[in-house]
Amino acid sequence: MAGNAAQMVELLKALTSSQNQERQQAEKMFQHAKTSEPESLVLGLMQVLSGESAEEDVRRQASVLLRQLCTYGHSDKDFAFGKLNPSTKQQVAEQLLRLFETMQNKKLQQKVGDIVAMLAATTNQDDQKGWFAPGQRGWPTLLPTCFRLANPTQNQNASSCESAVLLLKDITEAYKKEISSAQAELGAVVQQTLAHSEIKVRCAAFNLVCELVGVLEKKVWAPLTATGNVLVQIIQQLCQNNMMEDLKDCMSNYIEVVTVEPDFFKQQLQSSMEPAKLMATLVKTKQCDSDIRSMAMEWLTQYCERKPKWLAKSLPNFPGLALECCMDLMLEIEDGDAALKEWAERMDDEEGEEDMDELHHNGEEAIDRIVEAIGMDTLGSSLFALVGNFSSQNHWQAKLAALTAVKQTVEYVEENEHINEMAKLLLQHMEHQHPRVRCKAVHALGQLANDQAPHFQDAWHATVMPKLLQQFDDPVDRVASMAMSAFVSFGEELDNALMAEYANAFMTKLVGRLNSSKHRMVLEESITSIAVIAGVIGKDFSQYYDGIMPLLKQLVLNAKGEKEARLRGKAFECLSLLGLAVGKEKFLPDAKEAIQQMLQSDMETDELLREYIKEASERICKCLKNDFAQFLPHLMPNVFKSLKLEMEEVGAGGVSAQDNDDTEYVQITANNGKLMKVKTTKFDELSQSVQLIQTYCDAMEGSFFDFIQPTAQALMPLMASSDEATLLCDEVRLDAYKAWAGLIKCANAGAKERNQGPAIANELLRTFLHRVVGSVLQNETEPETIKDAADGMARCFEAVEVGSIGGQEVTQLAQQLFTLLDASFVRQATKEKLLNEDKAATPAELQGDEDDENDENDEEECQRALEDAIGGLMKVAPQDFASQCLTECGKRLEGWLQSKSHRVLALYLGCDLLKNLKEASQPVWPVLMPAIFQGLGDQDPDVRIPCAYGIAWAAPLPAFAEAAPQAFSKLAQLIGGPAPKKRDEQAKIAMDNAVSALLVLAKNKAAQCPQDVPVWQLIINKLPLKADEEEAHRVHKIIVELLADQNPGLLGPDNSHLGKVLSILAEVYKQEDISTEEIDTGIANLFKLLPRDALMKCAASFTEKQQKKIEKMLS
Repeated sequence: MAGNAAQMVELLKALTSSQNQERQQAEKMFQHAKTSEPESLVLGLMQVLSGESAEEDVRRQASVLLRQLCTYGHSDKDFAFGKLNPSTKQQVAEQLLRLFETMQNKKLQQKVGDIVAMLAATTNQDDQKGWFAPGQRGWPTLLPTCFRLANPTQNQNASSCESAVLLLKDITEAYKKEISSAQAELGAVVQQTLAHSEIKVRCAAFNLVCELVGVLEKKVWAPLTATGNVLVQIIQQLCQNNMMEDLKDCMSNYIEVVTVEPDFFKQQLQSSMEPAKLMATLVKTKQCDSDIRSMAMEWLTQYCERKPKWLAKSLPNFPGLALECCMDLMLEIEDGDAALKEWAERMDDEEGEEDMDELHHNGEEAIDRIVEAIGMDTLGSSLFALVGNFSSQNHWQAKLAALTAVKQTVEYVEENEHINEMAKLLLQHMEHQHPRVRCKAVHALGQLANDQAPHFQDAWHATVMPKLLQQFDDPVDRVASMAMSAFVSFGEELDNALMAEYANAFMTKLVGRLNSSKHRMVLEESITSIAVIAGVIGKDFSQYYDGIMPLLKQLVLNAKGEKEARLRGKAFECLSLLGLAVGKEKFLPDAKEAIQQMLQSDMETDELLREYIKEASERICKCLKNDFAQFLPHLMPNVFKSLKLEMEEVGAGGVSAQDNDDTEYVQITANNGKLMKVKTTKFDELSQSVQLIQTYCDAMEGSFFDFIQPTAQALMPLMASSDEATLLCDEVRLDAYKAWAGLIKCANAGAKERNQGPAIANELLRTFLHRVVGSVLQNETEPETIKDAADGMARCFEAVEVGSIGGQEVTQLAQQLFTLLDASFVRQATKEKLLNEDKAATPAELQGDEDDENDENDEEECQRALEDAIGGLMKVAPQDFASQCLTECGKRLEGWLQSKSHRVLALYLGCDLLKNLKEASQPVWPVLMPAIFQGLGDQDPDVRIPCAYGIAWAAPLPAFAEAAPQAFSKLAQLIGGPAPKKRDEQAKIAMDNAVSALLVLAKNKAAQCPQDVPVWQLIINKLPLKADEEEAHRVHKIIVELLADQNPGLLGPDNSHLGKVLSILAEVYKQEDISTEEIDTGIANLFKLLPRDALMKCAASFTEKQQKKIEKMLS
């Protein structure tokens, strides 16, 4: 091939032939050449690319294929460059550089530059396959050539200079160490090209500076901050010259700099508010290209997200300017009858909906992100002023912008006064003459209901519910459907006693719309609204069931049109929710028909319908529980099939340009070395199927027993694999670990039902330990992967019976987990050391600030998961762990408590020792208890949480009596202090844990409570708990038990606490997040046992909602 350029040209043409036979034959030849004649193939392509005789399209294709053959990372079969002898590698590399320098055709020169950039990465990575020769890493002549060609004083050809600057940008990542060492050469290139007379060269220099800032260490790029004003000028010049494509490239790179290195702009912003003022000007200039306006808005938004604390402190005008820009963009809505008609008739799931009024939607998204990042404390006054200003204007677009701002930001409003003002504004506009204003008002009301539940529902239901019912009849179907959607949001969090008052009127209206409307969105939202009513009122929905179920069945049977997948899916959704509401006795016959229709549905090609059916089948399973087993033989084969990762082989001629642009596929290398592609949707399908298995296990327990082993076989490939395809399934793998723990739980339950031993459960545990501990944890250094595996191990330990493992195996597992923790500590310390070294070498003005303090720490999450696994091991083998591992735990506690980085981890280890070893943990108490008491007063809620949690587990132990008085005093001081801020979730969780600990103390160590601690008053004033679900369940269960036992402390002198306690229990009743079925039953029984006169005396303590809930309980 190398000797005959004409033959190579013919082969290249054949590879793109429209004749299948000719193209397939050419692909076979190309594939054969890659394997048996790589040198001839590479040189032949070089010959075509270098020659002038071939057509440009052919030369361009030669460049694409040559780039692929020089790409390290594909299979060995495709990496032809790695198979060349050293002299040929050198020859190809130098010829490419010469070609790049001499090529006159700019498009082809850029293609050659792409090959050079790829080869640069290949020659400078760790694997020597890409090196020119063994021991010769890198490309010695590359950087000197780039610097020479990119420097205008050495290269007078502006076009060539531009291409060289862009090439330098493209190799920065691969050669960042070498570039960092060439400060003089780099500085000359940047200085000269930014001052070049040709705007295209300056534009290339702009992009180079952005790349350098994004890739190099801060101490290296620090001098480039001096280019800030020049970069602003280049953007202005590109705008003036109407060079839109170049401007978009520059803006894209500018945004990337904000994302990775926002500190680059700090000095410039402080001195001149640039480039923020330029970005705002671009956003507000209506004549400017819409993409540029959106990108300028993105720059402003990103900076708010990356530096919120610094902006609030050092540049308070910036966030307000960004808000103004958002409002300006939200005015960009097309007016006129034609535009309104198009909007009204378009379904919200139709193609093109997201492109309609794109600038408006960009402003809408940006204002949400900005307010979330900066916070209402800083932005509240500016936001409310803008909303008031725009809502008072006459033209409908301004009102729409105001309502949109409310919709996007109401989540972050904390003051009830502001919430009420927003509600009034929305209600005022629900009858506006323009349909889009009405629609947005209703939409925003639904968002308000979502974000401020249940307080908004409790306060406003009497006003909002009649208005929504009225809006169901809006003459514009799109508005009517949005009103139903808002009802869904409002109704989902409306108390069932309140919903019962409105149910009849709403059901009458919804059934009427379901029977009369042909509008798909109205039908869809009618169905969902009915499902919400059923979900809220539960068994009381039985009165409507027989009338609604036939309508839903008809929709399932008939809604099979091209655009009716969501309608059919919502019908399945509603069916399943009705089943949960009325119970399995009434629902079982209809469930059989529903499952039959699901099995007949086309779920392979219709992803939306598949997701609806998956969720519906989960609900049906939760409703039917054991009775769902009859459907498993029909359902599980499809589940097993969906767990197989189906791959298609990429064409032998390489990946086509179409494939490269196709986001529906991801390319991977299979174990056999072949380049394959997998549909990205397949990973979603895998995740859905694994989650479905989890639901089956949780709901059916022992009834899933017969399917445990085949399910385990199907999950096995996802558990641990070096195959590149399954390595991409990180999220799926975590779900697979959870499902595996579910199988263990089912195995235990099923074995007990069948009077069998725990052999299958124990086998599943050992399989997990072998596959995950033996394969993943021993070889992995990625903290997230280790975290997931450790989390899976903890779940499996939680699922097995005590005694499932023991002896030396306990010691070995504990040591492995401690070793993994030590390795994580080393990685963490190494990272911190590098950060400190970088900080020391960085100018003070570019060093980190308060916005850099809360970066997520993957290693800390990994360490917590490993500690959880150690806690799980204690639970499974408490005696063996106490005798073999407690001494090591004591040493760890003592060491970790001395380290600020490991203090919280030590406290959680102490909690697990108290929880699982109980009295056997006493040898570590002299180290642990002082740390717990000290931590209760810490400013950091992450420290207070495990301290309170530890006391809750220690309180029932007899040996804790001596320390109990101090615990009472410390907890009382904490609980009696300032309440946590509304948006400080960790502080609220810490408070819930403190209340829980004090309650457990009061229950178990009442005699040790100091007289000056009003323990029951402190506890009652903080109930019900809402921030920490686990503690809420524990505390509310204890309160029910103590009240049933007529605990004198809880009741108070002369039953003075009774009204408040009953009010709390009425509030807790049927609140899914903070109650359980057991708690609900206990609460209902308490109210039924109370004498009527005692209940009447407490009536003044109850809210309207609580009174209705109590009446419902008693009825």
